[in-house]
Amino acid sequence: MNKHEIYRKLVHLFAIIIPVLYYFVVKSDFISICILLPIALFCVIVDAARMENPELKNKFFKVFGMMLREHESKGLTGASYLLTSSIVVIALPIKEITFLAISYLVVGDTLASLVGLKFGKRRIVSTMKTVEGLIASFIGCTIWGLIFNSYFFETEFRLHQSIIIFGAIVASITEVSNLHINDNISIPIISGLAMSLIYLIL
Repeated sequence: MNKHEIYRKLVHLFAIIIPVLYYFVVKSDFISICILLPIALFCVIVDAARMENPELKNKFFKVFGMMLREHESKGLTGASYLLTSSIVVIALPIKEITFLAISYLVVGDTLASLVGLKFGKRRIVSTMKTVEGLIASFIGCTIWGLIFNSYFFETEFRLHQSIIIFGAIVASITEVSNLHINDNISIPIISGLAMSLIYLIL
């Protein structure tokens, strides 16, 4: 694993600030959307502008090039997708599920990549992902969810453990699946909807 890949993953991990600020600081869905929406629009506009303007593209790459994957240099960045999916997931009725859905993207995707690149030996069919990365994602998301559910969520709003584990499974499978959708979009939305469904059933 080269230093650029490690740097990208550390920057990606910093995105955990979004669910943390949402749940523990801002607390309001409306205010959170009012904060995230203009930032998301700005990121999308900048991405669109640099794709049309070679000079702007070169300047952007000089500043942020180390953070970008190859496909991001030609399209929307992960930040645009992440901010957009965060706004969608905030619309879910259960704040704790919203927190976990966005967290699972950051924690699961980071661990899957780091472990997969370093220790991955068993490729998942039709993807570049590995079984080792899948397992790391699931374990990391599950531990993260159980810790926050037990020690940081208010007692009356704690979730059933099955919701947390099911969400971790769905997030991890989504991360390694070849859905042709950016995982910054697919992971939080699909895992958030899955946990919401189980919440309603229970």
